[in-house]
Amino acid sequence: MKLWKRTVLLMLVTLLCALIPVGTLSLYITGKRSLNNAAETYGRQLENGKVLLEQFWDNSKYEQMSETGKRAYMGFQFRRCCGEGMALIDRKSNAVIENLTDYKVVGLENLGLKDEGNPYAYKIQKLGQKYLLLQMEPLSRPEGYEVLSVREVTGLFAELRQTAVCFWGIYLAVFLIAGLFIYMMMRRTVEQMEKLQEVAEKTGAAHGGHFPMKMRTPLTSIIGYSDTLRHVKLKDEQKDRALEHINREGKRLEALSGKMLQMLGLYQNHAIQMEMTTAGDLLNHVIDMEKEQAEKKAVHLKMECEVFSMKMDPALMESLLINLIDNALKATDAGGSIWVRAYEKAGKKIFEVSDTGMGIPEEELGKITDAFYMVDKSRSRKEGGSGLGLALCVKVAEIHGGCLKIESRQREGTTVRAIF
Repeated sequence: MKLWKRTVLLMLVTLLCALIPVGTLSLYITGKRSLNNAAETYGRQLENGKVLLEQFWDNSKYEQMSETGKRAYMGFQFRRCCGEGMALIDRKSNAVIENLTDYKVVGLENLGLKDEGNPYAYKIQKLGQKYLLLQMEPLSRPEGYEVLSVREVTGLFAELRQTAVCFWGIYLAVFLIAGLFIYMMMRRTVEQMEKLQEVAEKTGAAHGGHFPMKMRTPLTSIIGYSDTLRHVKLKDEQKDRALEHINREGKRLEALSGKMLQMLGLYQNHAIQMEMTTAGDLLNHVIDMEKEQAEKKAVHLKMECEVFSMKMDPALMESLLINLIDNALKATDAGGSIWVRAYEKAGKKIFEVSDTGMGIPEEELGKITDAFYMVDKSRSRKEGGSGLGLALCVKVAEIHGGCLKIESRQREGTTVRAIF
């Protein structure tokens, strides 16, 4: 069994173990409360009967009577003061003097109804299919006698059984709903984790495991210079150089992490949204975004665009062109030019970025689309490069059913075409 399924099973068992005692305790409290209410009601009736019997009892008359008369007088007063469901008991002999219940009363010595802390103490006795609630009150007049109350509470137990069925039905429904919710949530979580693992595996395979190493390089530099600033007494000029280096490496790390997140995002196919977009709108937006950087380097950024539309994810295509222009800006010195073109040729839609920069050696052309590969490492670091731009462009082109073609000559410039 898979780990996540074992986890779901463990959570369900835990939930069940929590519901069972809670349900049992709830039923016990409900049943106990119902029986206590019934005992209080019948106890008050028993107490009222006892009070009336003691109030109307004439002990002087009783002492002058014969045994037969005493028994008749006692029966008369008991029937007069106490209602149905009660019996008069001789405490010494446990004999039943008068029985107004529907049952034969025996075994009174084992009732165990003495509880001074509870005036409505009771005992439940099962008689066949019936349940009886027994209560007893001692009489002060006449002395030596007790009044026993016998009430049938079978209906109350039937209601408790129905309540129990409802309770367990509700708990079963809660258990099933909670179990289904836990299962769905765990399954969804596992699926997301599997997708992330798949993305990580794909990314790791595509980049040859260089992510950690490339992230570590600027971090090591930043940590090294910051430790020096903390522990070594430096001149102001040396401090400025160290801070400048930390700032430069921090920006490089920021750019690198941004590229990595973009690369990871390209594997999330559900995030890609294709729509018809005109080439002119796309290029105008990209030029507006890159114009300021070109002006800072004194590089001429120009655009040529034919009128056509293409189904694309605009954000991804912007990312492709911006990466190509950024690469061109890094390779082009002040006074140079960069052309951004969009045109149709032989049934193909082509987006082209060309520059008059330093160019790429022929032997390097087959490697430059590999993740983290940089032709001029020192220049790339100085410009904040990460070696991920072209790898990202290749992936974007593939998603749109296209490819990337690169032509370059040293000291003349480079042309990159995204062909769809």
